[in-house]
Amino acid sequence: MSLLTRQEAADMMDVPITWVDAMLEFGSLERHEGLNGETLIDADEILEKRFAAPRLEAASLAHVRSMLKKLGLDGSSASV
Repeated sequence: MSLLTRQEAADMMDVPITWVDAMLEFGSLERHEGLNGETLIDADEILEKRFAAPRLEAASLAHVRSMLKKLGLDGSSASV
């Protein structure tokens, strides 16, 4: 169990912190109490419930050029 602050949980889900508060209020997320009394949220719970924002990875320009070349769409074999 990896516990996150409300802000860290909001960042993980890519939502405003007020959404995390609402999810806690309505029971969509379980509240854990930290040593200093702060509210913590289990990162595993966020992942299990698929609340985490998807991580998008963009292809590099070099990779795109390489794929276009392999497909013969890079313009190097165009006849004029």
